[in-house]
Amino acid sequence: MEVKTIDYVVPMVFHEDTLWQEDFKKVNHQYDAHNPYDFVRFRSWNTEEILIKCVKRFMPFVRNIFILLARESQKKSWMDAEGVRIVYHHDFIPEKFLPTFNSCAIEMFLHLIPGISERFIYGNDDMFPVAPLTEQDFFENEVPCLHHGQKPFPTSPNIFHDSCRCGQNFVAREFGMDFSDVLIRGGHSLTPMLKTTWNYLWHIGKTEIEDSVSPFREQKNFNQWLCPWWHYLSGNYIDRVPSKVYVSTKNSVEEVVKAIADCKGIICINDNECEDDYMKYGNAVINAITNKLNN
Repeated sequence: MEVKTIDYVVPMVFHEDTLWQEDFKKVNHQYDAHNPYDFVRFRSWNTEEILIKCVKRFMPFVRNIFILLARESQKKSWMDAEGVRIVYHHDFIPEKFLPTFNSCAIEMFLHLIPGISERFIYGNDDMFPVAPLTEQDFFENEVPCLHHGQKPFPTSPNIFHDSCRCGQNFVAREFGMDFSDVLIRGGHSLTPMLKTTWNYLWHIGKTEIEDSVSPFREQKNFNQWLCPWWHYLSGNYIDRVPSKVYVSTKNSVEEVVKAIADCKGIICINDNECEDDYMKYGNAVINAITNKLNN
């Protein structure tokens, strides 16, 4: 029997949890009761359970699925499943950085997840494998499979762009490079990572990485791309990625459903518009993915 050695990591948050909401309001001094906890960033479509089913069905080479949760009150009964491991923020993030409501902060400590494998795949909870994938889609032995492109840095950058510039120049410095005028993009999809690479990045820049961490998103944040950027700039990667599709709530529900049906690999369905009837997207996603799981 083949031994599985690749783990899958996904952070999740469930906005309806009142204890989590209280934690948020205690830390966020700019809390606005009319727009609580930046709803569009934290709201759940109830698609998390079907995401786990997708990973199990279409990524059978995965050993453990690590679900990262802020606190015990976030845990759902369906998470008590074979191959699923719940990890709370306090299990791997140093206490001085907690609580955090910033995915960029969480990503700086992935290598400290108890029991995480050397090779692991990181994804957000809006990224769904909906067709069969293989280990070789993500790793060639100990080398991650990635694809990057370069484009001019935006003339009107947002907080994400500024964060990327901070992070990519932190990595580029190791190679005597500067990317202040260039944005290195790898695409919004599942990302293969190595624990040893994260350990090395912390070795060369512990103070800078710690200084980048904040409870909410800021321009100074580094993000998960530190790891793939290092592999890209060092040349230690295979230029190959599985098929991927990106859609969002800027698309119609019908377009999202068709994209799921047609997808031959990974689909990212980004919730980036504050729709009053946003759950229509969640229900449509669940139904469309269920059809793929049943075929």
